[in-house]
Amino acid sequence: MGYRIDINHAGCITCGICMDVCPVEALDMSRPDHPGIETGPVGGRPLPWAMERPMQVGECIGCGICVRECPPAVMSITELRGELVPLAERQGPIERPTSVAADEAWLPLSAVTREALKPVHPTPWGSLFPWRTRSRPQPWQAWTTMVDEGPATPKAPCQLACPAGTDAGRYVGLVAQGRYDEAYQVAAEVNPFPSVCGWICTAPCESACRRGVLDEPISIRTIKRFAVEHGKLPKVPKPQKARSEKVAIVGGGPAGMAAAWYLARLGYPVTVLEAMPVPGGMMAIGIPEYRLPREVLQEELQRILDAGVELKLDTAMGRDFTLPDLERQGYKAIFLATGASKSRRLGVPGDDQRGMIPATRFLKEVNLGENPVLTGDVIVVGGGSTAMDAARSAKRSGAASVSIVYRRGRVDMPAQAEEVEAAEREGIAILEGLAPKEVVGRDGDVVALRCEVTKPGAKPDDGGRTPWTPTGESRELPATAILVAIGEEPDPSILPEGAGIEVSGWAGIVADPNTLATGRAGIFAGGDVVSGPKTIIEAVAAGRRAAGSIHEYLSGARDGEAEIMRTVKVHTPAEATLRLDIADRPRVHAPLPVVDTANFKATQQGFAEDAARTEASRCFRCDAVYGCPSVQVAKGRGPADSRIGGPSAAHAPVAAATSLTPATPPSRQLNQGGAQ
Repeated sequence: MGYRIDINHAGCITCGICMDVCPVEALDMSRPDHPGIETGPVGGRPLPWAMERPMQVGECIGCGICVRECPPAVMSITELRGELVPLAERQGPIERPTSVAADEAWLPLSAVTREALKPVHPTPWGSLFPWRTRSRPQPWQAWTTMVDEGPATPKAPCQLACPAGTDAGRYVGLVAQGRYDEAYQVAAEVNPFPSVCGWICTAPCESACRRGVLDEPISIRTIKRFAVEHGKLPKVPKPQKARSEKVAIVGGGPAGMAAAWYLARLGYPVTVLEAMPVPGGMMAIGIPEYRLPREVLQEELQRILDAGVELKLDTAMGRDFTLPDLERQGYKAIFLATGASKSRRLGVPGDDQRGMIPATRFLKEVNLGENPVLTGDVIVVGGGSTAMDAARSAKRSGAASVSIVYRRGRVDMPAQAEEVEAAEREGIAILEGLAPKEVVGRDGDVVALRCEVTKPGAKPDDGGRTPWTPTGESRELPATAILVAIGEEPDPSILPEGAGIEVSGWAGIVADPNTLATGRAGIFAGGDVVSGPKTIIEAVAAGRRAAGSIHEYLSGARDGEAEIMRTVKVHTPAEATLRLDIADRPRVHAPLPVVDTANFKATQQGFAEDAARTEASRCFRCDAVYGCPSVQVAKGRGPADSRIGGPSAAHAPVAAATSLTPATPPSRQLNQGGAQ
């Protein structure tokens, strides 16, 4: 398991740049074993300092710097799963001198050879392309990049995977160093809900984590929660400019409150109008307290209000005000962020009987303290997060038994695996391969759910999701109540006819995907009301994009989001040295929560300090490795091991370490570029 560096030797010009720029010393240059053209008249022997071709001698972290900077573009990186990456031995005279202290930077190739990267070097391309080397300001950086496209510093995969662009690698690195205040500030710079996300984010960053190729991804979400719980944020500064243009935001969920936060930071007077008696949208009324403690959400909402945002609760569009009302009140821009909280009906015969309950309505009653009571056998239909929340809440609301019915297999469920596992630990049955066919009733009350049994078909050649088809068999499950969680959609009734805003066929507001502008001047829309149900972090990203577009509309700014980022950016001192541990290390997990279905109290623990710093230290630091002047490998397969007192793992046979558990996904090749 790991990353294999592949080189097309037919096109290699033996320049040694790849070895020079590799931050973890994964590359060396082989020595010729026969005379070459460069020997000339000196006796026809191999020159002791000559280079022949690049070789992988250490564990690669997949950063892609060598691929990005290879002049003839003959390098690629391939993920290997289920087998160890073969490593060659270090090569004689080019090997780093043993006199160099372990805490010093990796010596560039030209320091130990007579040929690489001279200040004046014949161009290998003649007049077609100049050879642009320069003086070396840092030990590892020995060239002027020949890459014209792409950012100067490629972003880490975790940051690219985050819809809001959170610089996860930076706050993980700060936690590893014990700099918790700075870590919290970095986590909060592009997301006003870092604590909420530390509890319940779906963590797409972890799926993209390069560390997952070597062993397991970094526990980024739990590290974020630790940073929030152990760090402090400074007081929100006053905006540099107080603006007069008022902005109204309809909907106080994550998209609306995020937009309000960024607009307030730019100096706009902002009013949020929320139909519910509490702010937060589905964070407040859709997610049970055992998953997201109320004080966690309230603290982050209060921080937004403290920035100068006005909040009006129990104020619904279409009931208490209209769009023309807001325009008459002097609001120069309006952002519609009303979400998608309307549950879809089951759509089978009998689904209108008593006992058929939309899961979102049930969760709202739970979270608003209405204490709904369930009895007997309860069935939840669906496989997403709402279904899991409804099932676990039903257990806490008195149901004798709770079963989740899903028409496909468990691996197809959109809910996170940890949510499904938590439901099972609480005694909830997961019934897969059952497609609801009819709701059976007696005297208008639900008594059972009749399902058709399904089975998986052949896996498609394109690798898509395996289809599940009916078998012709049926199964009847007794039920006193059925909670429907097969999806949510926006409520189009908030927009009366003649509003001048287009609504899609599935009831979502139509808005420009880039600017979030609707067909009516000055009115923007974003979040779930446009996209359909998404994650909290995606809603936050939509809120920031809307704030940027509104700023452009009101002020004439050319790039509103860029101005937002300049306002909220947290500057941390550059790291002079990175110390990486790339040995096989197990992922650190937070303790399992205590199973307690008697109440809604949260029992999920976070990291203790030692665990947080240990886990954070596993990070490859893809965010900083490209530009750090000194990168040291503390442990890991390859030449670094020989400098810390132990035998070099690079010299060990590959088969000796085959005890690693093979993973099932096939290998895949990374595209050329810095951040993949």
